[in-house]
Amino acid sequence: MNMHKVLVTGASGFIGSHLCKKLASTGKIVIAQVRDVFPSPWGIWLKEALDKCIQVTGDITNFSFLKRVVSEYEVDSCFHLAAQAVVKVGLTNPSETFKVNVLGTAVLLEVCRQLDVPTVYIQSTDKAYGERMDAKEEDPLVSTGIYETSKAMQDLLSQSYMNTYGLNIIIGRSCNVYGFDAASRIVSNSIRSCLNGNPPIIYEGEKTKRQYIYIEDEVSAIQLLTKTQKNGIWNIATDDILTQEQVVRKICSFFPLTPKLVKRDKPLKEIQKQSVNWDKLKALGWKPKFTFEEGIQETIKKFERYGFDSAN
Repeated sequence: MNMHKVLVTGASGFIGSHLCKKLASTGKIVIAQVRDVFPSPWGIWLKEALDKCIQVTGDITNFSFLKRVVSEYEVDSCFHLAAQAVVKVGLTNPSETFKVNVLGTAVLLEVCRQLDVPTVYIQSTDKAYGERMDAKEEDPLVSTGIYETSKAMQDLLSQSYMNTYGLNIIIGRSCNVYGFDAASRIVSNSIRSCLNGNPPIIYEGEKTKRQYIYIEDEVSAIQLLTKTQKNGIWNIATDDILTQEQVVRKICSFFPLTPKLVKRDKPLKEIQKQSVNWDKLKALGWKPKFTFEEGIQETIKKFERYGFDSAN
């Protein structure tokens, strides 16, 4: 009996590494695409997460590399998690953001088309909807910031391959994912500050509102969608919708610290309020296992276990 072989792009990233570890634990042969060496302390986690995976090093925008990997390992499913996934980085390096998020996806989809890969999962985002609350899968995508636009383009590109060539593509539009994460994001930054004994920052007067999902719930939703072969577009989310102040104060409740109120020197151009409707996913019987507070507790434990130096 042939074992199921899956390719995970972006395996050294946040969602990719957690997904690799979970897939490998279910007995799948996981081919983990990584691009470079792992920074510390992230490398400690990655060594464990990718321990049972076959690691291949290369750039997802390199067609020859990706086609060789998919062909050599006879991949049955592809999970496309490789991305420049931080909004602030998109603002400072737009060309790299479009290269990775759009060209990288185009290369992957063309490889999968040419080699007849049965199932392709594409990690999209709620940011593609722009400024909208309770966005539904049928709502139009819009162009706003650099990162947001690059993901909308990735999403539309994936739909075009699904509609034109009949590829079995699953597009997961996820809300904000949090957990043990090396990137510079509100949850990981605030937890690192607290563990270092420094009060985390609340930006005074900012009322941005976001929807959150713990990494293990994100991975379980991805697994369900690919296991049931539910091709098409799916919002992945929970009912946890919080302002940046609420997020920081909830994290501080686990430490003897009070947040520090700071005025931002230059206002950040970003979406102010955003959430998605996930009734379609609920109808499959999926629901999150972690409340926001439980997810934060688990995240703190992971940082304590693997390290909490500042993100590189």
